[in-house]
Amino acid sequence: MKLRAEIDGLAAAMGKMAAELKDHQEKLSSFAQGLESMMAELQRRNQEITLFSKMNDFLQTSTTEAEAYSVISETVTQLFPEDSGAVFVLNASRDMLEAATVWGALPPGNLIFPPAECWALRRGQVHASTGEERKCPHAAGDGSTQLCLPLLSQGETLGVLHLLDGQASGKADELRMAEKAKLAKILADSIGLGIANLKLRETTRNLSIRDPLTGLFNRRYMEEVLAQEQHRTRRNDAQLAVIMLDIDHFKKFNDDFGHDGGDAILRALGEFLKKQVRGSDIACRYGGEEFLLILSPSTAEGAQQRAEKIREEVRLLSVNHANRDLGAITLSLGVAMFPEHGPESAALLKAADVALYQAKSGGRNRVVMAPEKSRQIAAPQLSQRSS
Repeated sequence: MKLRAEIDGLAAAMGKMAAELKDHQEKLSSFAQGLESMMAELQRRNQEITLFSKMNDFLQTSTTEAEAYSVISETVTQLFPEDSGAVFVLNASRDMLEAATVWGALPPGNLIFPPAECWALRRGQVHASTGEERKCPHAAGDGSTQLCLPLLSQGETLGVLHLLDGQASGKADELRMAEKAKLAKILADSIGLGIANLKLRETTRNLSIRDPLTGLFNRRYMEEVLAQEQHRTRRNDAQLAVIMLDIDHFKKFNDDFGHDGGDAILRALGEFLKKQVRGSDIACRYGGEEFLLILSPSTAEGAQQRAEKIREEVRLLSVNHANRDLGAITLSLGVAMFPEHGPESAALLKAADVALYQAKSGGRNRVVMAPEKSRQIAAPQLSQRSS
């Protein structure tokens, strides 16, 4: 009996040890799962930090808006691979939001809308909606949760980040959406700062290459582009044209209407010339009342036709200043071809200047093609030439 009791006691002790071991194993397994979950979370956070760092680096070095928005799109699709969305940016007049980049299987169908149609912009904070409940008027979708986040920089509103959740959402999914909203807020802050920096660099660059009065490129930028275009033209065995044009009797406009009136003429002509050039062409203010167009590529016949079209259509230009009609404008234009009239920039511009001088001396309001190099005549300097 005593042996039996000892055996039963030993069995009970072993059972207890087995239960404790099982309990320890369960705790160890739970700990291992928790540790694995923690490691996965740390890995995810590290990936997010890496993506943000990479995005910010590329945004800082992007030279165009197209580059910047491509970087943003790539980053968002990696952070939210199952979602769709877009970055909307305020236009220059700040009365409409336009899609700068879109992504995902269900990108927004409404790519332009007024700011009043976005609750996030109206409230100045993150706005989440599920189904039709408080949904932004600009948003579509099939009832999935949507997030709109304002893009801000130093208190200035730049646009909105819109996300359409790619997973089915419900009450049990609120925690996931709360975490997504936090991550999206960090993303929106980074995008806002990146866009603001890009706009600042673009503004600074424009100040260095644009003429402030006419909005056309300045002479310094023209000289750089002309050298590049000549290299490309030579490599492609093609031609490019330079049209130098001058406002006839510009001094009379200044005498009759003052320098403000003369500036109004120059501004109007600048806007007119912007509409006369193709995407591959360059229009610049060469100096004073002289302007220069680089047509690349172009034939001599095409350049002469373009110059004649400009000469004819500018006479229809109506310029008003201080409630006064400043009268009709006429132009004298000189055309030179590369490489026929000059193998280098200085020679090419000289040829166009000679042709312009001949147009002026021949009665103004006309187009003259540069003469052959053997027959070129000296043209007076800009400061000496009569308008």
